[in-house]
Amino acid sequence: MKNILLSQKIHEDAIEFLKNKGFNITISPSPDDETVRENAGEADAIIVRTATKLSRETIFSSPRLKVIARTGGGVDNVDIEAASEKNILVCNTPEANTDSVAEHALAFMLALSKYLNKMDSEVRSGNFAIRNSYLPVDMAEKTLGLVGFGKIGRKLAKLCYSCFKMDILFFDPYVQEFKEDDFQCKKMESMDKLFELSDFISVHIPYTKENHHIIGEKLLGRMKKSAFIINTSRGGIIDEKALAEALNEEKISGAALDVFENEPPENDNPLLMTDNVYLTPHSAALTKESSRRMAMHAAEGVADFLEGKNPKWVFNRDKIKI
Repeated sequence: MKNILLSQKIHEDAIEFLKNKGFNITISPSPDDETVRENAGEADAIIVRTATKLSRETIFSSPRLKVIARTGGGVDNVDIEAASEKNILVCNTPEANTDSVAEHALAFMLALSKYLNKMDSEVRSGNFAIRNSYLPVDMAEKTLGLVGFGKIGRKLAKLCYSCFKMDILFFDPYVQEFKEDDFQCKKMESMDKLFELSDFISVHIPYTKENHHIIGEKLLGRMKKSAFIINTSRGGIIDEKALAEALNEEKISGAALDVFENEPPENDNPLLMTDNVYLTPHSAALTKESSRRMAMHAAEGVADFLEGKNPKWVFNRDKIKI
C-alpha cells in the first residue's frame, strides 16, 4: 500500500478520493517543516498547503518520496531544485483558484474605490456627514495595470473590461501582445510606465529571489496620487515598509494585500497601523469551491503518478525524467 502524507488536512472529498483508491493517508500533527520531516519517512507522496515550507533536508531525508503536490498554483514553499535533483515530481494546481483569486482582487478594487472601510467606520462613529466628502471614485473607464499576465491576471482583465470598460495595460516579459475578440490589452515595455499610467495596479507574479521587493519606493513613487495597488500573489514582492510610508504620506490613495512577506504578519508590521489599506489573511483562494478544487486537483495528481499515469500539471516537468 502506498502512503500519502498531508502536511495539513485538506478537503474531505479529496481525502475520501484517495482512500477509495486504496492509499494510506496520514496527517502531520503540525505543518512546520521539521514535523513534516519526522512523519515523512514512509511517505510515497506529500501533499502540502501554504503553511509548509518543504525544505531540501526534508525532501532528501524521505527515502520513499516520489511525488509532491501543492494545493495551489505557487510552489515557492517547495524546494524545487532539491526535488528535481531527486527526480521527484512537483505537481501544482494552476487552474483551481483562478476565478477565486481574480474575484478577490476585484473585490479589493471595489472596496478601495468606494472607501468602504472609512465610510463604515465613520457611520459607526456618528459621522454620517462623511457622505459629503465625495471620496469614492468610479471604476468605469479607469486604467488597470497588471504586473504579470497569467491565468489570474487575464481573468481579472476580462472582469474589469466586461463590467467597467476599463483600459487594460500589462507588463509581462514572457507574454507577447494579447488580443481577445471583444477587447485588447496593451503590453507595456517597462514597469515604470505601467505604474505611471494606471489608476489600479494589481500584482500577479510568482515570488522569486530576483523579484524580491521589486515594487519599492521607486515604483511606488511613480504612481498617481489617486491610484491604488493590490497584491494577491505573494508577499515579498512589495516592500511593505515602503508601501506603508507611501500610504501614510498620502503619496498614493490606498492599497490592499492578501499576502505578506512574513505570514502571519509580525505585530510591528507598519501596514497593521495604516488606515487606508485592506488586509486579508492569504485567503483569496480559500473559498469553499476553490478549496475543494485545489485539494482534488492535488490528490488527482498524486494518484495519477502513483498509479503509473502522467499527471496533468507537473511544475518541474522539464527538470526530471518521468
